[in-house]
Amino acid sequence: MKPKNIIAIFKVLTTIGFYFLLCWTIVFSFFSIVNITANNPLNHSTFTSNNYKVMAFGVNKAKSLSEVVFSADKQLRYQLVENEYNVQITPSTPFGYYTMFMTLIHFLMGIFTLWTFRKILKELQLDAPFNGKIVRRLKNVAAVFVIADIVNVINNIIFNQYLHQQVPALAFKLESEVGSGFVIGAITWVVAVIYQRGVELQTYNDLTV
Repeated sequence: MKPKNIIAIFKVLTTIGFYFLLCWTIVFSFFSIVNITANNPLNHSTFTSNNYKVMAFGVNKAKSLSEVVFSADKQLRYQLVENEYNVQITPSTPFGYYTMFMTLIHFLMGIFTLWTFRKILKELQLDAPFNGKIVRRLKNVAAVFVIADIVNVINNIIFNQYLHQQVPALAFKLESEVGSGFVIGAITWVVAVIYQRGVELQTYNDLTV
């Protein structure tokens, strides 16, 4: 497939992703406000965005894990982990406001990332691929990925502390992926630096011609 066609496909995909996430953020905000203003109990919430998967480390492990089961050909085994819980936060509480705010922060960072990639693909010209604006945009995306991971770490600390205050006996811990943002951010930053070197070489060649 030609590079021009690949770029066109990525433009379409990023545009679809951008507008989908934008619409989803608006829907999330609307229903979050409805839940907060309605002050409904948990079993009457119209939008289950405050659901979180947590692991309980305060229970007896011997009783929490079921028997290990092997597949017929012994190529895999599986085990039911019974100390996994689904925690739902009441929207119309201070911590409910906090979780809504944190979710919006993640949505906005995703929207900014997709918007930036759309700009990069629009500004990318195959006959003159190296552009200073693209370098700045790549560095911005790298910063967003790193900031997102930092926000996740801080959120995990706050969330786990809240869970401990509410249910100290089970020692709940939020299931969350941390570290991928640093890795992706570092890779994006390296790409930006390499791309910046290409901009410098292209500028030098343009001046010497």
